[in-house]
Amino acid sequence: MTHSVDSTWERIVAWLRTHTPVSAAHLGPPAVDKDIAVVEALLGRSLPTDLLAWWRHSCGVTGFVGSRVIPPRYAPYMVDEAVDCREGMLEAASCEDDAETAVLLAEPAGSPCTPYWLPLWLPIAHDGGGNYLFADLRSGPLTGCIMQWDEDEAAVTEPSWPSTAAMLAEIADALERGTDIEGYQPDARDDGTLDWV
Repeated sequence: MTHSVDSTWERIVAWLRTHTPVSAAHLGPPAVDKDIAVVEALLGRSLPTDLLAWWRHSCGVTGFVGSRVIPPRYAPYMVDEAVDCREGMLEAASCEDDAETAVLLAEPAGSPCTPYWLPLWLPIAHDGGGNYLFADLRSGPLTGCIMQWDEDEAAVTEPSWPSTAAMLAEIADALERGTDIEGYQPDARDDGTLDWV
């Protein structure tokens, strides 16, 4: 899986550098071990191998405009931003009933949940308007799947991707082939940025 992420991310970066150099220039630096250790300590578990592999290549973006690498509108978070978002969402939208929280945490990864934000959800990207992509780190066959948090509806849909590796592979294919993801195709704009239309 790590090798898959390595080669897939190289394909994404190569396409961005060729077609959208401004977006490519905003890709964040690799995550460092101490930051990853902080995240794993907060979650009380190791991060999925494919998410770690991605973060070890590039973690987040240095500016939102033109950095929406993930369709249709999401810009990846840096580690510290992911931690801040998680803490903010737990403060604003966590369940205050410990027993109910335990029941929700015991459900398999990928299970829809509303209206609460769970402690084992790690935000990985945002749209700048209160919507997030997060890795669901609950146990089960889909642990590490990528889900969406909608500002109005919470996490009510099925996973968008079964893993970080699957998400990146679909993005790489869409960039190289001009295919769509959920109706959105990559658009290399004249200003050197990537958009999904």
